[in-house]
Amino acid sequence: MTAIEIVGHRGAAGEAPENTLAGFAHARSIGVAGVEFDVRLSGDSQLVVIHDATVDRTTYSSGTVAELDAAEMAAMDARRTCPSWPEPTGIPTLSEALDIISSFEAIQFEIKSDAAERLERVAEGLVTEIRARSLERQASVTSFDPVAIELVRRIAPDLSCAFISRPTDPEAVETALRLGCTQLNLHLYRETSADLVRSAHDAGLRVGGGPCDTIEDLECAIAWSMDSVTSDNPSLLLKHLATA
Repeated sequence: MTAIEIVGHRGAAGEAPENTLAGFAHARSIGVAGVEFDVRLSGDSQLVVIHDATVDRTTYSSGTVAELDAAEMAAMDARRTCPSWPEPTGIPTLSEALDIISSFEAIQFEIKSDAAERLERVAEGLVTEIRARSLERQASVTSFDPVAIELVRRIAPDLSCAFISRPTDPEAVETALRLGCTQLNLHLYRETSADLVRSAHDAGLRVGGGPCDTIEDLECAIAWSMDSVTSDNPSLLLKHLATA
């Protein structure tokens, strides 16, 4: 079977609490080569790992990330999306997450949209962490927000970046190239086409995409010659690749 990189989405969001230390440890234990996660700025200007702008969906608490301190979020129980998980696990800082994640072969840091001034602080802090830990080889900074990519490219022009496009975006390849990206990540890639993947490859871009949570999703990505996929259920995909 054609080689394709399986990237754990938010750690392994369908198998363990998403974007948590427990989730990242689980992803590492099952042998995922790469991991993807989200970065935001807390109320006390720390980089924290959480997808949503609020803590309501993933924890049993409520509040806005931009108004909460990192210590407050660390003390929350972030098992709401995975209530069967045996032990509480909070919302980690980026530094705490990287203590576990640094050993992965590929690390995708997704910057979530925010006000321009806050995005600049996220970009600066993220690049500082990547450089301090010598993660440039493994790291790729991704975002739906072109401004976030532009900020990272200005600070660290040699760092790999990936633009995340939506299936309705007719200029996905062009935008990725304009931003100086090395990869195009296709959100809801099965709503796009093999022609789009081919166009991106012809332009010299690697192509990733998600969600890839079933064998059918994986077979589609392989048929389209995609380079990587992000999955909430990486164990399923790894098992399939190992037995195919």
